[in-house]
Amino acid sequence: MGWLKKNHIAAIIIWLVLAVVAVVTLPDISTLVRQQGHVILPASSESARANKLAREMSTEKNTNSIVVVYHKDGKLNADDQQQINRKVKVLDEHRNRYNVTRITSARDGQDVASQLISKNRQTELVTVNIKDTAKFDHQAQQVKRQLKVKGLQTYVTSDDLLSDEFSNTTEKGIQKTEIIAIIFIFVVLVLVFRSVIIPLISLLTVGIAMIVSLSLVMNLAKYANFPISDFTQVFLVIILFGVGTDYNILLYDKFKEELGKGNQYQAINVVKQSAGRTIIYSGLSVFIGFAALSFAKFSFYQSAVSCSVGVLVLLAVLLTLNYFFMAVLGRKMFWPSKNFQIQQSSKVWHFLAQRGLHHPLLYMVILAGIAATAMLNTPHLLNYNSADEVPNSNSIKQGYLIAQRDFSKGKVSPTTIDIKLDHPLDNQKDLAAIDQTTNTIKKDPNVKAVNSVTQPTGKPIKQLYVKDQLKTVLRGLDKSQSGLTTIRSGLQDTSDQIGRANIRESVKQVQELASGSQRLANANGQFNSGLNQYITGTNRYIQGTSQLTSGIGQLRVGVNPFATGIGQVTAASQQLNQQVATVNSQIQQLNQLINNQTSGSYATMSMQLSQGTGRLTSALTAINQQVPVLENGIDQLAAGGSQLDQAGSQLYAGGSTLASSSQQLGSGINQVNGGVQQLNQQLQGMAGQVSQLETGLNQAVNGLTKVQAGINQVQSYLGELKNSPAGNQLNIPRNELGNHQLVDSYNIYMSKNRHITQISVTLKDDPSSHAATQAVKQLTQDVKAQVKATSLSKAQVAVGGQTSQIADLEKLSQSDFSRTAMIMIVGIGLALLIFTRSVLQPIVIIITLIGTYYTAIGLTAVITRQLLHESMLTWNTPFFTFIMLIALGVDYSIFLMMRYRDEELVAPGNQVKHILQAATVIGAVVMSAIVILSGTFAALIPSGVMTLIQVAIAVIIGLIILLTVLPIIMAAYVKLTYDSAVNRGIGMKP
Repeated sequence: MGWLKKNHIAAIIIWLVLAVVAVVTLPDISTLVRQQGHVILPASSESARANKLAREMSTEKNTNSIVVVYHKDGKLNADDQQQINRKVKVLDEHRNRYNVTRITSARDGQDVASQLISKNRQTELVTVNIKDTAKFDHQAQQVKRQLKVKGLQTYVTSDDLLSDEFSNTTEKGIQKTEIIAIIFIFVVLVLVFRSVIIPLISLLTVGIAMIVSLSLVMNLAKYANFPISDFTQVFLVIILFGVGTDYNILLYDKFKEELGKGNQYQAINVVKQSAGRTIIYSGLSVFIGFAALSFAKFSFYQSAVSCSVGVLVLLAVLLTLNYFFMAVLGRKMFWPSKNFQIQQSSKVWHFLAQRGLHHPLLYMVILAGIAATAMLNTPHLLNYNSADEVPNSNSIKQGYLIAQRDFSKGKVSPTTIDIKLDHPLDNQKDLAAIDQTTNTIKKDPNVKAVNSVTQPTGKPIKQLYVKDQLKTVLRGLDKSQSGLTTIRSGLQDTSDQIGRANIRESVKQVQELASGSQRLANANGQFNSGLNQYITGTNRYIQGTSQLTSGIGQLRVGVNPFATGIGQVTAASQQLNQQVATVNSQIQQLNQLINNQTSGSYATMSMQLSQGTGRLTSALTAINQQVPVLENGIDQLAAGGSQLDQAGSQLYAGGSTLASSSQQLGSGINQVNGGVQQLNQQLQGMAGQVSQLETGLNQAVNGLTKVQAGINQVQSYLGELKNSPAGNQLNIPRNELGNHQLVDSYNIYMSKNRHITQISVTLKDDPSSHAATQAVKQLTQDVKAQVKATSLSKAQVAVGGQTSQIADLEKLSQSDFSRTAMIMIVGIGLALLIFTRSVLQPIVIIITLIGTYYTAIGLTAVITRQLLHESMLTWNTPFFTFIMLIALGVDYSIFLMMRYRDEELVAPGNQVKHILQAATVIGAVVMSAIVILSGTFAALIPSGVMTLIQVAIAVIIGLIILLTVLPIIMAAYVKLTYDSAVNRGIGMKP
């Protein structure tokens, strides 16, 4: 039993069992990192609040979006388009098989096609929403295979896929790092110890610590939500293999030294008391430094706490398992080397320590000046683009770059603005406010395009805006003006015609016509009386012919009345002709003035009257012609009775004709007279009405003139309103709120209950660039100020998307870096205060480490620009560089100062001599440790991950700086502290 205890047999059994358990219980690291290893921002951050609103708005829970990129070196033709559409259609028909929830492609309409097909027509995008599962990347590749089109380059990309690909790249980098680090450490240990056994033992102990630590951390992450990141595994590998090997070198070097003085058991006891104690102090300082990161607010920084778990396990393994191999193997550990007498020393550190002792103040000032210069030139702009971590040869990265090139750089990763109110937003007032916000965003010079519920295609729906609506109103007013002008002109012409017609004069003329018509009627009565006398005379004549023979005297007496009657008739006929002529003239004038039904009747009666008087005139003319004949016949009566009879017959016929004509003439004259009298009465009544009509027409013309003037003012105002900013206001009529086009837009850009809406913003710059981040910061302020001035003033507003996340990440990482760094320094400072039993030593060590960090990070930025052709450091490079250099730098400082303390314990009082001796002895160990650690970090460079490359360069530079300045500064500190009359006795007391 004593042998087992003496040889630490229990240690090997316990650690082998724990290693087996660790391997068996190790979770799937890749899956776990994908699920929990992403950067998680606080719930109070801008982008986190936006993501929460976006999840509330989405009807598709737990989905991720991917972008399928079709590209052709030439232009996409109609056949290419048909093939793409066919592939999309097939995928749409088999949605469930591929866990697809929604597809957006050029098949959805011309407006959508214009957004998904590049202007150069070389690239087309199809967005596919997939249910989020643990095999998201596998599902994306399945969709890619389904949508692949022969003859076209087909890629699938998204922010999530790039993030997963970064994890894959990091994982592959870790595998390379592990292999390179193991080979490098093995070679260096062989060279240092001239043994093949020591490297195997060292790698075995560190390997067991690595397996147990990794399994413990991953199980804590799986079951206790322990913070992890993409870099957790890689830095566990680096810290444990690097620091573990350093500790082993210190143990093995001291063990070898003590083997020259006695057996292995005695050597083990000395190692425990010296090197073992140093490792405990050093390891606990590193543990405290990493454990202090648990106070960080940023989960990514908290993930570095896993290194503290690893360091704790490492200490337990090294300080137990190594003693087993020391006890069991003894001197065989260093086979084939057999030289145990020579103590290793470092001429380099001896030289550097001497420089610090000879010119302490000078070197302090020089090093302080270099550190200050480095601090002032520390790079402030950092690269937050995780896509840069993925090689350009990667197909997902290629699709991402093609989409950025042929569309805007922000096309694949738009910024989102989420707005939430406690009531539905699909009303006139709120939609107008959303549109106003949309237009404000579009004016931002850093914005390429904006899509919202009121502008779903990125362009305004013209008919919903005041400007377009006013155009319609103004066109209607123009037509109204034209119609009013026509009406006003017609009314004015009518009024003018009525004025020119001189109605009163026309009434006077009609009055005269009525008088003439009456006189004509009277004359017609006289004519009828004469005609009756004529007919009586004719009858008498006819009767008298039979009495002709009675005597010519009687005939003469009979002819005289006849002649008189003929004269009267002739006179009456002439007077009638004159009156008819007058009536005809007046009726023609009246017909010109009044074009109506009545005037037509008057014209007809005038024509009849004219025809009657014409026939009467003809008859009278014939009678007049017969009178001379009659007279001549009477004179010749004696010549022949037959002629007298004939003349009598003619007189009778003429009298009959004259009677008939007289009746027609009388009837016509009566009609004319009745019509003229009626016309006179109507015109008498119309005269007043026409006067009122003329007055009314003039008033109407004046009123229309005023109306047109008013319309002109309205047109002018509306024209100015149309061209003013108010013309750009949305104005959706209430009955149009349910328009199918708007409802489709609601379904895309609003939540189901319409309480949340989202505005999508495509930036001109790369979403991950510093310019885009600054643009989103300003956009966030502008949008919130804009919303406050609208009906949305009480809404929750949050800006999301990749750029917003980067802005939050930048703010959080920078503020929490300062806070975390301070916590880490305080923690390590307290540990140093306890371990060194000094106040000044921890301060000097920490200042040295901080100066080393700033110098290393500055030089790394220069190397990155000049050799790696990257303009900026990645955002997490400063953090990882800081914690590595501080933790590892503390190790080497403790190595040196604990050796110094051991020298003081042996021969107290000569501090300057002891620091020089300690630097000379421990320098060899530190140099070997730094070479191994630098080589371990150098193994990160082939990983291809820019963060790991930059961290490796920075840590290597920092280690080289520490290797140079640590002996100088600590020697100068001891010189200034103990070799001075003023400060004698201040410092470390054994």
